[in-house]
Amino acid sequence: MTRSQVKRLLGNPAQSITDRDYMSLYTSTSGRGFRLWRRRGRSEAWLYVGTPRTGWATWIHFSRGRVDKVTAAPLSTDPPEGSSEGTG
Repeated sequence: MTRSQVKRLLGNPAQSITDRDYMSLYTSTSGRGFRLWRRRGRSEAWLYVGTPRTGWATWIHFSRGRVDKVTAAPLSTDPPEGSSEGTG
């Protein structure tokens, strides 16, 4: 799916961040030698709160303008470990 198809289906996201910013929220990359090699602006993640149901949040990850991964988890302050993932 493209960004415009997701917007038609779900509306505007509650938040939009780059994948680099998303990864910094949920992983500690220092000391692991881990780097995101994607060019700036080519990947991002959109947050939808209350999707697929109340009390849940869904992150939709885009790479090169298309859905790359979908992660859904109950709302909490913890990272979305044990979340369901799929591709689009």
